[in-house]
Amino acid sequence: MVADRAFLKGGRLGAGFGRLEAEIARILAALAATGAMRVEPAALQPAELLLDLYGEDIRARAFVTEDEGAELMLRPDFTVPIVRLHMAAGAEPARYVYCGPVWRRQAAGSERPREYLQAGVEVFDGTAPSERDAEVLGLILDALGDAPVRLVTGDMGLVLAAIDGLETTEARRRALRRHVWRPHRFHALLERFGPLHGAEAARRAEMLAAAGEGRVPELIARAGHRVGKRSAGEIAERVAGLAAEARTPALPQDAVDRLEAVLAVSGSAVEALGQLRGLARETPGLNAAVDRFEARL
Repeated sequence: MVADRAFLKGGRLGAGFGRLEAEIARILAALAATGAMRVEPAALQPAELLLDLYGEDIRARAFVTEDEGAELMLRPDFTVPIVRLHMAAGAEPARYVYCGPVWRRQAAGSERPREYLQAGVEVFDGTAPSERDAEVLGLILDALGDAPVRLVTGDMGLVLAAIDGLETTEARRRALRRHVWRPHRFHALLERFGPLHGAEAARRAEMLAAAGEGRVPELIARAGHRVGKRSAGEIAERVAGLAAEARTPALPQDAVDRLEAVLAVSGSAVEALGQLRGLARETPGLNAAVDRFEARL
């Protein structure tokens, strides 16, 4: 319906709009109870930054436009826009609260709204992160009151710790960390680094070695007109990096399985802690992250 706003019937006019405004004011007051500053970042954000952080997959979920040759996106969430505000004008420690519309494209036939309201609090404080996480969660629960919701949370620090504990090159760990927010791409990388692709990697290394041997600029010159913006030197550097990656030994299957097991942890917080303690006995570097998770509880 034209008058509906997100999941709220009649939320764009009259009494429905008034009730919505009152609820927004109540939530913001609850979240600002610890002295946080209210902010509202620009609705249009630089697409380049969001693409760099979230990957090209975000194009399928965000509304993209163009102005004076630059791509812009309607903000798909508040986190990155608030970080931009903080970096431009803030200094740690800082606290921000927000409530406003975000926009997400939906699949054909979906009943999910393309525009909905998102409210939250962001705390920039390098001291006692476990205490700050618990405090923010408490603020959100207080703001929700007796709303019939189920709390679902996670801890990316656990996944990052498991990645850091992998016995592989820093380049591979860096690639996995970069794509941890993009599940499809992350799992594809993990599969590529694993033992099932060992033979394919060996063949690729052989081809790259044949194309390399310091003769990449010569091969480019012989190929004729070059399409794209990369220089011959940049292409040669990329070929060298691909060759080094192809020569890197595959991740052992048990290491891949342990990382997948960390990603698969599910259940109540207490149940998850028990699962994580068991995994930490087998997963290098995970113990400290599990200790931090327990401290939050």
